[in-house]
Amino acid sequence: MQEGRAYERLEALERTTERHGTLLMELARRIEAVEDMRAELHRVEQAITRLEGRLEALMARTSTWQTLVWAILGLLLGGVIAAGFELFRR
Repeated sequence: MQEGRAYERLEALERTTERHGTLLMELARRIEAVEDMRAELHRVEQAITRLEGRLEALMARTSTWQTLVWAILGLLLGGVIAAGFELFRR
């Protein structure tokens, strides 16, 4: 009787050990996935930083072009107004 009970307990311990091993393998897999995600996140952060730099440069160029366009429009408008005054003077 004692021998059968010890065998049952040994089998239960074996099943528990297998479950624990399976759980440990799953946890190791998940930890590896989290580490991979961290590496991917770092790469995404670097890409965002590069894009921010490009966006700032683009905004600076756009600002320059906007200033030039406004200056040209101002000159054209001034020329049209001056020409209008010349026509009215005659």
